Amino acid sequence: MKLNPYLRDFWKTHKQIKVLYGGRASSKSYDTAGVLLFFASKVKLRILCARRFQNKISESVYALLKTIIMEDEIYRKRFKIYENSIKCDNGSEFIFLGIQRNISEIKGLSNISITWIEESELLTEEQWNIIRPTILREQGSFCIMVFNPRFDTDFVYKEFILKKHSNVLTRKINYTDNPFLSEDALNLIHVDKEELDSNVFNNIYLGNPKSENEDALIKRKWLYACIDAHKKLETDTSNQRFIGYDVADSGVDKNAVVIRQGCTVNLVDEWNAEEDELFKSTKKVHNLAIENFATVIYDSIGVGAGVGSMIDQLNKQTGARVQHNKFNAGAKVDNPEEYYQHNVKNKEFYSNLKAQAWWKIAERIKATYNAIENKAEINPEDVISIDSAIEGIDELIVELSTPMKDFDNNGKVKVESKKDLSKRDVASPNKADAFIMCYYNNHINYSNLL
Repeated sequence: MKLNPYLRDFWKTHKQIKVLYGGRASSKSYDTAGVLLFFASKVKLRILCARRFQNKISESVYALLKTIIMEDEIYRKRFKIYENSIKCDNGSEFIFLGIQRNISEIKGLSNISITWIEESELLTEEQWNIIRPTILREQGSFCIMVFNPRFDTDFVYKEFILKKHSNVLTRKINYTDNPFLSEDALNLIHVDKEELDSNVFNNIYLGNPKSENEDALIKRKWLYACIDAHKKLETDTSNQRFIGYDVADSGVDKNAVVIRQGCTVNLVDEWNAEEDELFKSTKKVHNLAIENFATVIYDSIGVGAGVGSMIDQLNKQTGARVQHNKFNAGAKVDNPEEYYQHNVKNKEFYSNLKAQAWWKIAERIKATYNAIENKAEINPEDVISIDSAIEGIDELIVELSTPMKDFDNNGKVKVESKKDLSKRDVASPNKADAFIMCYYNNHINYSNLL
């Protein structure tokens, strides 16, 4: 069989996790099948072929492996194709399981040399954390993920493409990198390029994830305009500094902080911590506040309710004077009798404080975008800027542009809840919530901070 020469170094480089992604007609799956068959023919291996949803063997890569075997005279002699597995005469074996229905079975597997997760864009963080210790525990084992990007909010895209890990090797490959593409296939792609919307074509054939959501409260293009907005608009950055602190409320949730000076965010951080480690996390935030001379604005719902008293305790222990204010997302709106717009008061427009905060920050982000792109006037105090030097800008922008507009039963605006986000397999936007808190300070009594 012919393998794509473009991927030769990809397969020769050993990493625990290999990620092969891109658009259709790029030979990703075919090359993976061919390489794994070659490996299995040379060394005794146990190869798990998995995907999130697989109710029957026909939904797996079984058919692709079978096709390649049947096309090769040597492979036909050496591999035996069974109803639910494929075996080589040297003891190598391919097994096929669906993660959604067989996760307990996968967790109990042993001696897995290679794991191939096809259509891995559908894999969830919870599933990955369950199967990872099993599939990577053997010496020299590795996992290959193959997928066509769907949304940049998908776990696999965020974790393995947007983030950089030392044990991960990624390679993007499209039809333009496939030297074996037939003329008919190429003609079809050219027709689609003329007829399809450019964003659709770029997703299908160029492997670019879908991003801009017209229902999102904050648009992606607005946020990209905000990068270094303080430089573009020559806005002075004041010395007032705030830390937005989103407190983890469960084992799978994460703590997050965003620090801004004046109009500009200059630090974003996120970390795992169990509920019983709240004091440890609060101490970390307290130290950041001392180092940055910043006021802490923290999420006071649930486990975060005790953060204020912990900061007071740490102030007594250290002699510091870290100021703090709570942010209760479910609380009533600020300035309820003021008018949001003509004949509509704040209390009639917003469902709660979270909606009010997200909406107001969204308006400032849009105003910053218009000032930069359309030369519109803007009050310098309304500018929102994201320093290009911070780590994780792409992740922050994805989180901020993910929650959609929503309405409560009374027709008041709100922001898509964490519960509703989870139904879309979207993790809690911790950094985004911290970002909103560090900018939304209408409720702060500045006289207390002097």
